[in-house]
Amino acid sequence: MESEGVVVFVDGSSRGNPGPSGIGVVIFNNNNLKESIEQLSRYIGITTNNVAEYEALIYALKWLLSNQFFTAEIYLDSELVYKQLMGDYRIKTPHIQTLVNRVRTLLNQFKEVDLQFKPRKENKLANRLAQKASKSHKVAAKSLNQQ
Repeated sequence: MESEGVVVFVDGSSRGNPGPSGIGVVIFNNNNLKESIEQLSRYIGITTNNVAEYEALIYALKWLLSNQFFTAEIYLDSELVYKQLMGDYRIKTPHIQTLVNRVRTLLNQFKEVDLQFKPRKENKLANRLAQKASKSHKVAAKSLNQQ
């Protein structure tokens, strides 16, 4: 059975460029933007901010598909990612083109997805989750050193 549509906020964070990176994804039911139905925060390794932004979107799309949400509004705070996906900005590097292709392949599996650009100040929760994830590598490294 297909679920109703959702509203999704995504963000990627890199501490350095490249540096330790994380993603943040917040998913709300279309009818209730006050209480999230899922919050995802993951450390993704050493990479650039642009790659982290794409990986956050890819992670969100995969989560939506696996949970049978085929209609979504997705908000990004990366103007570069948004404009590359809309065809307004050129894609200059092969590794970014690979990420764009992954996003487009995933998008083709949805009934309807509305991608929108939102300034960072309107994407605070996903931003906090991405920043928390990009810092989480320090916690893991510290605990390994204490053993």
